[in-house]
Amino acid sequence: MRITGSQGWIGVAVILLALAVSMPAQAEWEKGVAAYNGKDYATAAKEFEEVTKTNPDFAGGYYMLGLAQNAQNQLAPAVANLRKAVELDADNASYQVALGQALLKTKEYQQAYGLLKGLDMGTMDAKYRSDYALLFAQAATKSGQPDDAIRVLSTQTRADGNNHRLYQALGVAYDEAGDDGKAFEAFKRAYEINPNDQATGRSAVHSGILAARRSSSDAQKTRYYKETGQIAERLASSSPTFDHYLLAGETWMGAKEYGRALEWFEKAKAGQPNNVLVHYYCSQCNTSLKRYDPALRDLQNALRIGASGKLRTQIYNQMGYVYAAKKDFANAANAYGEAGNQRKVAEMRENQEKQAQNVQAEAEQAELRRTIAALELQIRELEEIGEVDDANELRKQLDELKKHLQ
Repeated sequence: MRITGSQGWIGVAVILLALAVSMPAQAEWEKGVAAYNGKDYATAAKEFEEVTKTNPDFAGGYYMLGLAQNAQNQLAPAVANLRKAVELDADNASYQVALGQALLKTKEYQQAYGLLKGLDMGTMDAKYRSDYALLFAQAATKSGQPDDAIRVLSTQTRADGNNHRLYQALGVAYDEAGDDGKAFEAFKRAYEINPNDQATGRSAVHSGILAARRSSSDAQKTRYYKETGQIAERLASSSPTFDHYLLAGETWMGAKEYGRALEWFEKAKAGQPNNVLVHYYCSQCNTSLKRYDPALRDLQNALRIGASGKLRTQIYNQMGYVYAAKKDFANAANAYGEAGNQRKVAEMRENQEKQAQNVQAEAEQAELRRTIAALELQIRELEEIGEVDDANELRKQLDELKKHLQ
């Protein structure tokens, strides 16, 4: 007597199939089920292989053999046996889902997508719908069909609103679709539900920063940065690593809250004092806070540590800006020269010349004011002794000098 197929879903399929086994394969089947449940997948595969030999038309045997092989990462035979199970019982959703899982592991995303798309989530047992939605979303996203993933995941989050994995997958799908704002909202919700998931927290921060950068509205940009900054701070506080400190600083710097950003960058710098990038970030914050001397120290330290490439150019440009803010145009010109920024070099040289001219002009004006003061005193003294004509003559000179006073 041949074994007949039976309907079921992952998790209950083993129980259902156990009831349908014919007597000749009963021993192998029971040993296989016991071994599989005990996670002895090698023994399980051996027993289920015997079941398929005895009952070559029984889909359940190939299904369980494929699951045991999949558990051992024997992907090629697992896919082959799960395909056989689907061929023998095409209406069994458990078989199709298991094959879809195996196809995803072998990176055959398009095949997995086509297979899983044909299943009707509405007819499934409610407790398995979230697992299916996650599996289908992965296949759809990897196949370049993120809109399908978004549709299924959005539907399921309404039914299973506290499942952080659904929101995490939804964030991935929105990210693939290029919608940074919705990706951020999904990742943020996933992290709120499960704050222990640091990877999702980092995804929320990265997507939030992207959404802020691409926002056309200043108000929206500020909102994204501030919400992202709060997530980044929570992440850095719960897991105090250099990368998390850096993320928190970058986010608050984007929000233009430079003092708050500087606090996180200083923590990062304490952890990795020879990291060039964090010194550069500290200098940017100090510059924005008009703390020019600390900004210069950070830039000089970055160069001392050894900046190269694009970052070295950015550091010298920043240094040029700081020196210019301090009215030290000679050093500003030198810094811009190191950055290869000849336009700014010319501008600093021009400012330096103007500054020299202004210094000379100020000196001349100071000397003129001293001469005028001396004449005024002399005029008063002449008037006091009655030498009015001499006083009037000097007053003419005084009036002429005052015309040149600025």
